[in-house]
Amino acid sequence: MKRSFAFGGLVATAGLLAAGLAAPAQAAGDVATDTLASTNLAAQEVAAFWYGEAKANLINATPYGVETKVVAKHVSKGGPSADTKPGIVPAIGDEKKTASKSKNVNLPKTSGKVFFIGGDGQPHWCTATSVQSGYRNLVATAGHCVYDTESNKATLDKWVFIPGYYQAKTPWGIYVGKQAFTHYDYDVYEDGDRDYAFVTVYNGVLPESVSADRNYESKVFRTRAEAEKELRRLREDKSTGWSDLRIVEVRGGRDDHHHGRGDHRGRDNDRGRDYDRGRDHGYKVAVSVSEFAKLNPGKDLTGNGPWAEGTGADAAVEISKSEYRSDRDSYVSGDGSTLYFRTEVKKPRPDETPVPSTPSETPSASPSASPSASPSSVPAAETTEARKDDDKGRWHRDYKYFKRTFWATKQQSVRGYKIVGKKLAIGLKDVGRLGDNVGGQGLAYNQKVGKPVFIFGYPSGSHPDGNYAFTGHTLKWSYGKTFAVQAPEVKGEELLGVKSPFTGEGAIGSSWLLNYQSARRVGYLNGVTSGLADTDKNGRIDTSISPYFDGETYGVYKAAANLWSGKIV
Repeated sequence: MKRSFAFGGLVATAGLLAAGLAAPAQAAGDVATDTLASTNLAAQEVAAFWYGEAKANLINATPYGVETKVVAKHVSKGGPSADTKPGIVPAIGDEKKTASKSKNVNLPKTSGKVFFIGGDGQPHWCTATSVQSGYRNLVATAGHCVYDTESNKATLDKWVFIPGYYQAKTPWGIYVGKQAFTHYDYDVYEDGDRDYAFVTVYNGVLPESVSADRNYESKVFRTRAEAEKELRRLREDKSTGWSDLRIVEVRGGRDDHHHGRGDHRGRDNDRGRDYDRGRDHGYKVAVSVSEFAKLNPGKDLTGNGPWAEGTGADAAVEISKSEYRSDRDSYVSGDGSTLYFRTEVKKPRPDETPVPSTPSETPSASPSASPSASPSSVPAAETTEARKDDDKGRWHRDYKYFKRTFWATKQQSVRGYKIVGKKLAIGLKDVGRLGDNVGGQGLAYNQKVGKPVFIFGYPSGSHPDGNYAFTGHTLKWSYGKTFAVQAPEVKGEELLGVKSPFTGEGAIGSSWLLNYQSARRVGYLNGVTSGLADTDKNGRIDTSISPYFDGETYGVYKAAANLWSGKIV
């Protein structure tokens, strides 16, 4: 997703965080929801997808593709306003505690990365955080880290949250997304003022045992278009645990061994790596003598080779003299398919003793020689004339006669297409609810602009001038006061900005926390990073942007906050 901002806004006066808990009226139609993984089996396979193949998908994931270089300027008017009374939801463990101050900044355990498959079919990640909820199972992030507005798909595939993620380590497990909630205006109109999402997650899981990935192949499809349609369906199906899916050609000359199940999902097989990769072994076909000679230039076709790879000669078959219809040493049949040839047989005259064999003679020259014997393999001593007088005083010779055919391996013609890949097999164990393991931040809405916040995220990538300040590997923080901005290009009329050096796509979804208590690592979520900007055009990112959290934000949160998810194993 590429996102380009042009802002205007006004730095508003500072306001105090209200302590009221008044819940605003919320129309049910303002909330949009979509299922991520609806069944335990689906969730298990999503978790296995990220744990499988030595966590290759986690390791190879890249920050989600959001444009970091944006044009921005501030203006002297405009800004967000509260729609109802200010309110807060306390953090997990902070329900009855008072605020305290600390000079140290300890990073929250609640922050982590969300991983998913983007519209490009590749693994990506954003930042997210755990928040308070009735069942301690809720995650907050940017809306476009859940909803694929670029390809207009409902949700991103194989969505998981991993708190404390670092270089393929999952210290508190993987939490598979179950159901995503956002504002209707974002889901339908991509309204930048509503670019936030709340996602319920199943209990976390850690790998208990890992088995070899099983090979998978689908039914055979008649056309590539049909196979591509099925491939898209498999990739979009959140109940699949397959990986490395691809289309291969199916060649003619063998039966369809894998007609698949009635639901078109195909089946597993044990044919091995080469078969799984669609390796085409080819098959033998008869070739003409001239074709074989072109494939074996300079070779004696009456001999025993060796022949060029993928070609061969059938064993010579001995025939009668009457079947051999020529006085030449070799000739080709009229249809070009068969080579006929003869070899001379040494036979002593009746009035003389046998001519002794020379050391160079071989058994192939004897009267009992194999039918595969040929003139090229007969030593000179064996070609000495075995002369015998006839009644006319002329000489003649004795022969054995043979015929031979040839073959070559040809690639089989395409008779269809199938999808092959791997089905992940991994044992998982339950590690409990997200909030019980890492806690959950509170929520604040309808707050006055100008309050200082901490931003926690995984910034990555470079500044517009090419300087790489962050790698995205570790959690970072920044601090500043909020101010009002606008981004009409994304329908963002009530946004907040904070001066922050966070770069790159990885910072998207970062949590904005009011009244963050470093000693206890909790505060109130009051925004999520949805974009970044270089406001002074010096080639360095200097501002993070978030939707303003108002009563409608609270309504979306409330729709998700009391839904149970449960275990997947």
